[in-house]
Amino acid sequence: MYADMIASGIPPSNATFSILIRMYHQCKLLDEAVTLLRVEPAKHKVKPEIRLFLQLIQTCMRARHGRRAIEAYEMLCEITIPTAAANANLLATCMSVNFFETAAEIVRVAVLNGSRVEAKDINMIAEAALKKGKPRSICSGKSWR
Repeated sequence: MYADMIASGIPPSNATFSILIRMYHQCKLLDEAVTLLRVEPAKHKVKPEIRLFLQLIQTCMRARHGRRAIEAYEMLCEITIPTAAANANLLATCMSVNFFETAAEIVRVAVLNGSRVEAKDINMIAEAALKKGKPRSICSGKSWR
């Protein structure tokens, strides 16, 4: 349907991409959703809204695809510096699905890209990991390097 729309000369919009992300999620095709957001907006000269990236990141986390969530967050950082509020929202989603390593990686990528992360949000990650008995999951690997 999307291909038909493009072939008919109807340009996609951010709403179009949001619907496609949702459809890819329902079909369990998150790789395609990430590729869509990486390629299609530029191809059609559409400036992707931040909410598309946040939607994709949260969709990936809820589907238990932490690596894809990080990839989408890195794409977001390429176009803008995420706000502290956006980071807090994403970190809260990580905590709700027990993705401590993903949360730590988001903090790392945020800091490397000059995005602000509130101390209370970092403390939330540490406390939640400690409660779940997984404090090492946020301190090991490449997360805090």
